[in-house]
Amino acid sequence: MTNAAQLWLYHPKPLPDELLTSWLTRIAHGHGMKLQTFCRVALGKGQELWLRDVDRQAPDWLMRALSVHTGVGLRAIRRASLLDYKGVLYRRYKWSGYQFWLLPLKMVDTSYQHHGMQYCPLCLAEDEVPYFRKRWRVAFYTMCTKHQCMVHDRCPTCGAAVEFHRREMGKFSQVDAGLITQCHVCDFDLRKSSAVKPAIYDESAYLKWLPALRMLEGDGVDSRYNVGLFAVLHQLCKIMLTHYQHVHLRQYVSDKIGAPEIALHPRHEPFEHYSLEARHVVIQLAMWLLADPETRIVDAWRNKAVRYNVLNKDFKPRPKWYRDIVAQCADWRKSTIKQSQKSHSKD
Repeated sequence: MTNAAQLWLYHPKPLPDELLTSWLTRIAHGHGMKLQTFCRVALGKGQELWLRDVDRQAPDWLMRALSVHTGVGLRAIRRASLLDYKGVLYRRYKWSGYQFWLLPLKMVDTSYQHHGMQYCPLCLAEDEVPYFRKRWRVAFYTMCTKHQCMVHDRCPTCGAAVEFHRREMGKFSQVDAGLITQCHVCDFDLRKSSAVKPAIYDESAYLKWLPALRMLEGDGVDSRYNVGLFAVLHQLCKIMLTHYQHVHLRQYVSDKIGAPEIALHPRHEPFEHYSLEARHVVIQLAMWLLADPETRIVDAWRNKAVRYNVLNKDFKPRPKWYRDIVAQCADWRKSTIKQSQKSHSKD
């Protein structure tokens, strides 16, 4: 039990789906202090705390200190970190390095080299107390279903990554920390970013994608959207973003639903490293396949858009339902026979 004497003067609870770093920033600003100053005075750690992706790599001492000084339980504090997605979006949680579905920050010192923090301007604008959500770090979360608008991943004025923890860093003459919604480079208020209507290319793909987005938004875990399905989804995204000489799954699905072509990076890079716009397209291509996987994946194989070995490549463990579908693609002669039958029917 927390001793009342240990509580900070301002100790709010995390807001729904709030990121750990957003909560800590609000606590600092609630004390009328700059974030780095607060961390140094209240936690004994200043800038060095921010040499890591705190939402992924929050040290135990930080979580324990926050619990003691805010009265919030450790379980609730861990839920504010990206560890909370373990067992939902991915089986294993990696402390550092590449992690399925999580947007990387690619930190150099305390700054981000990748646009890994997204935001919905309308969510921020309607917040009584603006804060950043955990779901905005998920790579397939490219649109807000509540406001039917695309998320942003940078300041629209100067193009800087969203780094609210650096709002006052290095600005020694600045007394006021400013707003958490202000760009740390040019002071633009991110709440004023334009609300762009998302492009939806196929209704069946959208309807398959929608529950996954809403699950992240707090509608509860849908039993159909388990770690196995998200693993298959990621595998399909990976196939479509990998350079293969005889695989053109991305082009095949794009032609089916009228989606724009995506330019691959020169060297293989995972889904999470692609731009917001590219991810918005690719996730819909993969969701189109999963909307009717037994028909659409097998049809893609029969049309030589993907090969059996590629569907299984570097993918273990595979859910049984996926193994059963891919097993239908094991015999290349069936594809040849099917194509021959189509050719004869045209004659």
